[in-house]
Amino acid sequence: MDFNLHKLLIHELEKEADMAEAQVFLSESTVSVGEQESELIEKLDNTFVQKADTIYGFFSPPEDALFPGYFRILADKHFQEAAFVHFSRETMNALQLALQGVIGAKGGYLVYADYQVLETRLISIFLVRDTEGLLFRKDEDEHGFKVDTVTYLNTDKLAMACRIHVDKYLQGQERCIEVIKHAKSQKEISEYFLNWIGLDRPETSKNLTETFLQVVEELPLPVQEDTGEPMAEHKFREEVVNFAMRSPQKTIKIDEFDQHFYGEKQKTRQYIQEHQVELDPEFRFDKKMVKQLYHFRAAADGISLGFTRDHLQNGQVIIEDDRIEIRCDELAMKLLELMG
Repeated sequence: MDFNLHKLLIHELEKEADMAEAQVFLSESTVSVGEQESELIEKLDNTFVQKADTIYGFFSPPEDALFPGYFRILADKHFQEAAFVHFSRETMNALQLALQGVIGAKGGYLVYADYQVLETRLISIFLVRDTEGLLFRKDEDEHGFKVDTVTYLNTDKLAMACRIHVDKYLQGQERCIEVIKHAKSQKEISEYFLNWIGLDRPETSKNLTETFLQVVEELPLPVQEDTGEPMAEHKFREEVVNFAMRSPQKTIKIDEFDQHFYGEKQKTRQYIQEHQVELDPEFRFDKKMVKQLYHFRAAADGISLGFTRDHLQNGQVIIEDDRIEIRCDELAMKLLELMG
């Protein structure tokens, strides 16, 4: 992956879950960027790709939250290093104030990073905590090994993470903030972080994906270059799934989608504009929901079944009321073999 780390800064939020008091330990300068630092941020950033659902949103007006105002100052100073340090320290102080008296919220290390993934410039913040693990330690006296404990950063389970898409922010027309969605059990605590960032008009990637799939249902079938005939509906759905799965960073770009299926005609963009559909020109998609456009999988009473629209189209799977008929000689033979 084309990854380039520009700046890195680490602060600490000192707070126990059962305590109301919050303190901060603030660094005064950025961290020297090397191979280990780049690997750390690349791993943390990859969490967004692995997550099934994230939240997108705009910044609140600066008068409603401190964070958006500090970010505006950072952007006005062209993301220079001194401005980056100032932005991180001021937003940490704002977080400390926001968490005073909040029972349940825990501290950790807040990692501020300025980096680029492919062509996307990002300013991200990751809340990382320590965890304990086990290792084998060599015992020279006993000429053997013993089990010991070690404390390390838990980069696999982030407590909170957000990344700000710089170009989208500067253009001001799209949701520029992406936040990892927490489990429902952490919803109340997570709200404090969302309020700290100043997230406005939030939308989940699942909702954006659902809207996109509804648009796809209404689009005309693309014309095949080799035959000049419209593509079969089930084939179009299969190609939409394949297009999404090949998209970098699990991100669908409407212009690229149009170019791939409709050339210069921009059928998708036209439909979105004409019907005033609330859909960003670029968004992270939900992998499971997209697959369901072509692939079906269901389970009940201990029976599981998976098939595609092709199987429905060619009559291999027939569903009538409460009856399912599967016509597949090879599958029948395998089942007979299993039953001896």
